[in-house]
Amino acid sequence: MESDFVLQPRFELEAPQMADYFGLWCVEEQAFRALVDRFNGVNLHAHFASVAPREAANKQKQIDFAVTPDGIAMLQVNGPMMKSVSSLGEGASTVQLRQQLRAARKNPDVIGAMLVMDTPGGTAKGNRDLADEVARFAQAKPVYSYTEDQTTSAGVSVASQATKRFANNDTALYGAMGTYSVLMDQSGMAEKLGVKVHVIKAGQYKGMGEPGTPISEEQLNEAQRVVNALNEGYLETIARGLGKPVEMIRSIADGRVIMARDAVGMGLLDGVQSFDETYAQLVQYAQLVAGSRTAAPQVRGSMMDKQSASLADLKAAFPNSTAEWRESQLEAGADLPTAAVAYAKHVENTLTAEREAHSKALAQAAAKNSPSLGHVPLTERNTGGDELVESGDPIEDFNAAVAALAGRSPTLQRRQGAVRAVAQKKPELYQAYLLATNPGRLQARLITEKLEAVAK
Repeated sequence: MESDFVLQPRFELEAPQMADYFGLWCVEEQAFRALVDRFNGVNLHAHFASVAPREAANKQKQIDFAVTPDGIAMLQVNGPMMKSVSSLGEGASTVQLRQQLRAARKNPDVIGAMLVMDTPGGTAKGNRDLADEVARFAQAKPVYSYTEDQTTSAGVSVASQATKRFANNDTALYGAMGTYSVLMDQSGMAEKLGVKVHVIKAGQYKGMGEPGTPISEEQLNEAQRVVNALNEGYLETIARGLGKPVEMIRSIADGRVIMARDAVGMGLLDGVQSFDETYAQLVQYAQLVAGSRTAAPQVRGSMMDKQSASLADLKAAFPNSTAEWRESQLEAGADLPTAAVAYAKHVENTLTAEREAHSKALAQAAAKNSPSLGHVPLTERNTGGDELVESGDPIEDFNAAVAALAGRSPTLQRRQGAVRAVAQKKPELYQAYLLATNPGRLQARLITEKLEAVAK
């Protein structure tokens, strides 16, 4: 007997990229619980019938990003990070960020990038790829990460790949490094309800954690194995970006949220300072790096040549390198592209060491009331008049002079104008400030040559 009656499905939902909401997350726990509560309270039929998913899909296709007049690409990492743009609220797409970083790296008008981050973390999917993309950008051009109040869990693995890392205040949330999973044994509840759950499976661990089934010791061990493997990859990514032993990162990755001031002491952040200060330092450093590359002589032959570089090739390509570094590349049999990556890392490590030594020397000189490592104050100390009193510390004095002109809570444009005005009015102080914030022989030479050229 035939019938035209067809039973319609009771639940039907067309949700673009719906799977991105599920699976493994690397996110700070409280933020994740809030996200789950919000998801549970949403009428999914009504939500996906609205314009929100279509708007999110359209946003996913946009790879445009802001570039400042100084040539800095500004990339926003706000909210939970997922591969696709979340239609349930503000969030960041790791795929979109990778596209933006790649475009900025290839753009000749971009000399650096700033990752402005306020994120609790996000899905495990896509996180490692985004961290790798930040690392590739850092090999080509400077990139700074700037935490505005929170960068935790998956966000740390991304921020750790930046050239430098800063936060906006002492109590900004950082860290929450660790991995965890939850298996709920609901067999007791099912038994009280008179429910018996049978899992028909092929494979010892298939259906593990199915609601209503007991959790065995073997299943707990298997879940622990997966958590350990994921956590090890996560810690190795952070250690690689920071240039620190993974054992050191493991010793502090206990899952707790860390205040930014403590993260600085642990070596996870480079400092706590304002956005304008961070931006100004990035511009100066990026300009120096771009200038040194422009001034470097052209390398004979193709940079894509995979043959081992000779001593003459290394001297021509890296004229400021040391004999010890060139010998290490010859022993490694490095070709020119590989040597270029190694040299960029070598220069960054040298700059970091020199900066730390310079800061230590300044602190020792200040303790002895000696201005020998700073600059000669342009005005005498006095208690009367409106003349700015200088201490002899070039960084402190330059920032004070800029702040006096820019006023309280200045815009970026107003601060930049104040920087130019102080540089013109007090060129000796400006030069001392640049030398103090960019230590090293190469940087000193570039700064001196640039200022001499401007003076002419």
